[in-house]
Amino acid sequence: MNLKSFVAVTASAGLLAAGLVGTAAPAFAKVTHKAKTSAVQVITTKLETGKQDGKKGWPKYVPGTFHAKAGQLVKLTIYSYDDGQAQTPAGYLAVKGTVNNVEWVDGKKVTKVTEANIAHTMTIMAGNQTINIPIPVRSAKEKFVTVTAEFKFAKAGTFNWQCYAACGTGKSGWMGPMMTMDWMKGVWHVS
Repeated sequence: MNLKSFVAVTASAGLLAAGLVGTAAPAFAKVTHKAKTSAVQVITTKLETGKQDGKKGWPKYVPGTFHAKAGQLVKLTIYSYDDGQAQTPAGYLAVKGTVNNVEWVDGKKVTKVTEANIAHTMTIMAGNQTINIPIPVRSAKEKFVTVTAEFKFAKAGTFNWQCYAACGTGKSGWMGPMMTMDWMKGVWHVS
């Protein structure tokens, strides 16, 4: 087996093990003795409600701190258990900064979530790059909503993320978890 065949077989096995069958395969560099492969970084988090974390009105991303590599494709999957709607500024309803500015909600391609149907966002400010992933409300028929988005960080650094749906405590919805690290805001460490 030559090196090119070995890389293709190894990559296929890795995709099967990572559960990426049926999704677009990552692009691999041309195989030479100096070539490096580009891997998909699979990252998952879940959105718990105040009922799950024991703090009424305090939804939480678990985990809320993330690590990624600049220039590599990130496949972020968010499992949201939240069935509550939150007021969200119009600029945060559309998917932005992901591959083709889309996300996948329970397997369906989505470019925007209506304000009446939004629970949270994962909005990452990475220098001049903004990545916005709106999270829809879970219906009564679902245990959770699955949101998947793919994106790359253009450069290394430590970047803040924030939920821009007013899902916290207080009259404005911007208190409590909205101001607390690893609840409705946090950090992406990109190396």
